[in-house]
Amino acid sequence: MSYAHLQAAWSEWLIEALCASGVRRAVVSPGSRSTPLVLAISRFEAKGRLEASVVADERVAGFVALGQAKLTGAPTLLVCTSGTAGAHYFPAVIEASQSGTPLIVLTADRPPELQARGANQTIDQSNLFGRYVRQSLDLGIPDPDPRACEGLIRTAARAVQASLAPESGPVHLNARFRQPLQVETADPPEVSDLRSRIEGVFEGGLPRPRSLRLAPEPHDLDELARRIRRVRRGVVLAGPASVSSPVSYSALERFLELSGFVLLPEATSQLRFGTPGRLVCDAFEPLFGARPGHRPLEPDFVLQIGGAPTGRGLSRWLGSDSAPERVVMSRSGYPEAFNRASDVWLTDPVLVLTGLAARLEGIGPEADWAGRAVSECDRIWEALAGLLADADGFPEPAAVRTAVDAVPSGGLLALGNSLPVREVDLFCPSTSRSIAVLSQRGASGIDGGISAAAGAVAASGFPTVLLLGDVSFQHDIGGLAAARDLPASLAIVVLRNGGGRLFDLLPVRDLPGDAAKSFERFFLTPPAIEPAGAAAAFSIPSIVAGSAEELSDAIADAASRPGATVVEARVDGDSSANWIRTLIEVAERIF
Repeated sequence: MSYAHLQAAWSEWLIEALCASGVRRAVVSPGSRSTPLVLAISRFEAKGRLEASVVADERVAGFVALGQAKLTGAPTLLVCTSGTAGAHYFPAVIEASQSGTPLIVLTADRPPELQARGANQTIDQSNLFGRYVRQSLDLGIPDPDPRACEGLIRTAARAVQASLAPESGPVHLNARFRQPLQVETADPPEVSDLRSRIEGVFEGGLPRPRSLRLAPEPHDLDELARRIRRVRRGVVLAGPASVSSPVSYSALERFLELSGFVLLPEATSQLRFGTPGRLVCDAFEPLFGARPGHRPLEPDFVLQIGGAPTGRGLSRWLGSDSAPERVVMSRSGYPEAFNRASDVWLTDPVLVLTGLAARLEGIGPEADWAGRAVSECDRIWEALAGLLADADGFPEPAAVRTAVDAVPSGGLLALGNSLPVREVDLFCPSTSRSIAVLSQRGASGIDGGISAAAGAVAASGFPTVLLLGDVSFQHDIGGLAAARDLPASLAIVVLRNGGGRLFDLLPVRDLPGDAAKSFERFFLTPPAIEPAGAAAAFSIPSIVAGSAEELSDAIADAASRPGATVVEARVDGDSSANWIRTLIEVAERIF
């Protein structure tokens, strides 16, 4: 049997099985050893079964695939050659693992006879990503035994299932190939016969991947409802959640109305934008960032849905000795970062909220607790608006608010980590305008922000505003290559504030003597690169904005055409840290 023809057919069956199991997108990093896989992907793209993107930089490719999968909720296929190529996927794989994002990482490899012999571009790729994948499967060398070929197809279906349930995340498939890596003649009879047999396997259908949620037990709901009936000042804390499967607000709203609880929605929860403000307390960060004894809000019960919260003030409060009872509900993972929760429910929060609402008629919470909490938030926003109106220069909060306001209804707001994801909670009130929020809060790294946003735009076609810091922009300059040719607009708003300004909020900022002199060098690390120059290197237009009005106009200009535009917002250097402290002082002073 012709081995080259066998592995060509074998690669086609593998890709077909992945497509039949629900994979619709592939991101390919070019290379030689992956030739059989790439040719198979090309064939299925021509058939309309798969949409492929080619991204030369493997690190960028990993985040492009991550952004696609975060947006769609379906696994994206990520393909590379042998050697260190797959290792560059590792940061994106870690984020996918931590955030429960499905990926199928398919690495091409050298055959066994070349392993551990000093062969070129050959490393041990078995279990390359360690515990950060849900499964790691070595597919071995293509085998002509029909049972092995049928097993390959089932393994592909199993990989897709494992990426979705019971806990979604990345799966690694390692495929070994021998040279020659391509064929130029028709299949010999034995391969044609094998193809005919395998066609029958596909015609018979493959197992369909299903993600099942365990429903809460009725007696557990009864017991939690009894506890909630005793609550006088309750809050629902909504932490980071997937764009593709957000918590239903209608189920949550019914619970809020019956329980008297108020909603504290982080920007990443998918509940801060597009929900009415009647039961929303959205200025919780400055309120809980206030000193003990100066906090106007003192809830006595917290129902947490989604991931662990992002905000510093909220996190300090939840981790303190004075924190109230807290129950955590999550579809996946174990988001209990404070070791103080009384219960952790690993189930769909909507099932719990619906079950509780059916048990909470007429419980009588503290009179107008929700109304008072919302009113206190309104006073914070009024004070901030007045302070910004009187401010000189271009404060960073004004830039953040302008960028968020510029996202159209139905659009996407992508948030870089470090300060931007926190600044939206600190400076931007919730709105009824419906926008989705893309973030990377699984591992909370600053890497891959541009690449992931580009992947999300490619998968969705949503007009998008990406808000990130200048260090994060420099960290992912290579992502600009993936952002050039997109079906919708991507405004990359770079907060040019002179480095890693999150460190301005940390104790290291105030160290005396020589340590203070080292702060800028070792912590702020002001980027040396000019955003406009970086954009020009990739033939991407750029705009500089020095005021809120100029920034608004720049984002509107970026939104008028598909593809990326780099918008440099030149804000006052350390204004964000100062404004955060001012806002907390306002919260303490006005109550």
